[in-house]
Amino acid sequence: GQVLADTGSFAYELDLKEIGYDPEAYCLADAVMRVGDHKIVAFDNVSLRIPGLTEAAAKKGVGTMEAPLGLPPARPELTSVSGKPVYYGPQQIEAYCVGRPSEGFGGRYLPFDEQRRIARLPGQPFCFVDRVTELNDPPWILKPSGWIECEYDLPDAPWYVAANRQQDLPFSVILEAALQPCGWLAAYLGSALRSDQDLHFRNLGGTAQLLRPITAANQCITTRVRMTKVSEASGMIIQDFDLELYADGELAYQGTTNFGFFPSASLAAQVGVRGAAERAWVQNEGEAFPLESLGPPSPEAYEGEVLNEAGLLLPSTPYLMLDQISCFAPDGGPEGLGYIAGTRRVDPSEWFFKAHFYQDPVVPGSLGLESFLQLLKVFAQRRWPQHVDSHRFGAIALGRDHEWIYRGQVIPENEEVLVEAVITAVEEATDGTLRLQADGFLRCDGKVIYEMKHFCLELEPLLH
Repeated sequence: GQVLADTGSFAYELDLKEIGYDPEAYCLADAVMRVGDHKIVAFDNVSLRIPGLTEAAAKKGVGTMEAPLGLPPARPELTSVSGKPVYYGPQQIEAYCVGRPSEGFGGRYLPFDEQRRIARLPGQPFCFVDRVTELNDPPWILKPSGWIECEYDLPDAPWYVAANRQQDLPFSVILEAALQPCGWLAAYLGSALRSDQDLHFRNLGGTAQLLRPITAANQCITTRVRMTKVSEASGMIIQDFDLELYADGELAYQGTTNFGFFPSASLAAQVGVRGAAERAWVQNEGEAFPLESLGPPSPEAYEGEVLNEAGLLLPSTPYLMLDQISCFAPDGGPEGLGYIAGTRRVDPSEWFFKAHFYQDPVVPGSLGLESFLQLLKVFAQRRWPQHVDSHRFGAIALGRDHEWIYRGQVIPENEEVLVEAVITAVEEATDGTLRLQADGFLRCDGKVIYEMKHFCLELEPLLH
């Protein structure tokens, strides 16, 4: 039979024959379609499977049919520094970073527990989100959002402060603390569900400004982010964000950034920063020298270690992102203010590949930017040797915009990274503060994949 425009109504009847786990939940049924008293279509052995929903998961109460509207309930057993309710705590954050995503967000992410891969937040020791304390939008609806708020508790003696050998938090930690809530929000809004392909999550760039120093003396970093734009095309998703980072309640860092979700094939086809090879400065002469590797390579070796050094110091081994300086030219560059380049061999056993990300190892872009600032530190040591014991490095200069662009990645299969900086300004203030500003690029196996603009390193007298 058939259903025509004037049929009026029709009905389905379902005879459920079998239900169980194999190992995921499934059911088998026969069905018929009726018009009045007449059977017009018959279906035999119709099946349904729920990916990821095993019998064990079902007994734990992990469902897949959460209502799409409404905020998740707060968790009264958890507390926040601000006193706000906690919607997602350390266990849910860890589950998203390195565990079962369904335990971090709910049953809609069950397929990513075993069968599929989801874009993650970094795991320890490079995760800077402890809890989510403000939500203004329901989950699973991918659209521009209101603000969310996340908190990160600073340890009493952070390993990254001791390993970086400076009083202020490393720039890369500040940047990660600002960006990671963007990744959490993208997952909360269901980005991974928009494609049948597994997607990689990558930062594409941003512009921001550090407004005040953040040090190990601070106790809590609070980050507020909101998604301002979403666009989808050719299997990719591009998302824009506003971000604000507070240190113990005071605004310390703010800016804008954008991220992308990409299939593996799209990542593999990235061509790098367009036009960079033509814009890059070519320095024909300069001094080359190795950088000293100090201390053990494991971040765990620095946990609980109190920084008791001062001066213009380069980081210890786990935070030193350069092996050697390949070209130091104090009068190089287009303005004659200086040029410096450094290299690093890619080692698949490095700690950050294990932390960033689970099932998708890639060098954190923030550490690539850190290597650029380390070039400036070496340049500063050479330019102002008389101040090596009288000044200290800050994370990045206060009150000045800096911009970064990412158009590629460094993965364990790569061989070498080269970072280069052209000095664009040198300042010696009357209060003794010294500054170096530079633009530059990062190359991976010869391809320019990062661009840095207006990065300014600040050297402050120790008496301040």
